[in-house]
Amino acid sequence: MTDAEVWVQLNGSDVRAGTVYSHRRRGSESATFAYTPEYLAKPGAYSLDPALPMSSGAFNTTDGHSLFGAFTDCAPDRWGRRLLERSERRRASRNGVTERSFGELDFTLGVRDDLRQGAIRFRMPDAAAWQAEEAGSVPHLVDLSRLLRAVESVESENPDDEALRLLLGAGSSIGGARPKAAVVNGRGELLIAKFPRVGSDEWDVMAWEHLSLTLASRAGINTPRHELMNVAGRNVLLLNRFDRQESHRIGYASAMTMLEAVDGERRSYLEIAEVIEQSSSSATSELNELWRRIAFSILISNTDDHLRNHGFLRSDSEGSWNLSPAFDLNPNPTPGTKHLSTAIDFDTYTANTDMLLDVAPYFRVRNPRVVLAQIADAVSGWAAEARLLGIAESEIDLMSGAFAAGER
Repeated sequence: MTDAEVWVQLNGSDVRAGTVYSHRRRGSESATFAYTPEYLAKPGAYSLDPALPMSSGAFNTTDGHSLFGAFTDCAPDRWGRRLLERSERRRASRNGVTERSFGELDFTLGVRDDLRQGAIRFRMPDAAAWQAEEAGSVPHLVDLSRLLRAVESVESENPDDEALRLLLGAGSSIGGARPKAAVVNGRGELLIAKFPRVGSDEWDVMAWEHLSLTLASRAGINTPRHELMNVAGRNVLLLNRFDRQESHRIGYASAMTMLEAVDGERRSYLEIAEVIEQSSSSATSELNELWRRIAFSILISNTDDHLRNHGFLRSDSEGSWNLSPAFDLNPNPTPGTKHLSTAIDFDTYTANTDMLLDVAPYFRVRNPRVVLAQIADAVSGWAAEARLLGIAESEIDLMSGAFAAGER
């Protein structure tokens, strides 16, 4: 059994919230969590997870959950897990020992503390330092070319140890499978750098994601600050961390956590809307925006809108969970009918604006056809924006199928 102290940052102060215990036996994994009495009595304290209501006693994960969603939200993504597993494989081979297997809590505890997503932190029992606390500084923008070379090494079949060490030190727990690293800019702000995949990207993925975020902002959708930077002839996307406000950590929960769903489970936008109704301090405006996001995904063929790609940020001052900025918006040019990963109603996954108009009242959208036309107008400038970014005409032709819905 592995156990760790769970802390949470409230209004900039770290508070001990409880202890999590991981149980692994015969190929299965589960977890138990208990709050401290002090946390339960503290003004401003909140439930870390819908499965962990504010009460005494032990809570156990349900079937299908190896760990509580609040903790998996700050665990490594697929890229981070790959780095940890490769590093462990190298360590075991170098020392002639058996490779250690990772459970969900092991992965979570392996994330560098100062880069961990959200406001949750961990300590091992009786330890003075935060779990996975790093002495080295976070890379700066001037290190991007070195990080890009390290990504290319790790993406190869035989990565070198220095590349693994560098990327583990700059690892990120922000979701997704794409190579990424944490960097800081000249103002000391924490950014995510997302890198191209050498030899496997069929188009300039980073440029198209940057373009999609730009169009989304024009369509009235809240997005993180973002910048496209050319590094050694390749585009790297820089995104500001929206779970940080200067040195303060902001609580984060994915829609998957808020709906108590499991990874890969497909649910409905109406269920996400219900979370907003119950948890947001600005329910009407956020329901309107969620509807805009669905419309935008339909119009650019963003089919990767799964539950991990929707999030909520904690407002300590208002005691609410509010919709986070939109992220991971990527057009899909694959021919044929497009299907979203999250249903528009309870069972319609087809990217269909007619169904979207039908459900508009549930999102408190007035004049939905007018709003849809506004979003379509913002999307219609996609080709001109692509040319401004210097994207090749062959890629613009390729992507025309992704944006066709926005041109009808």
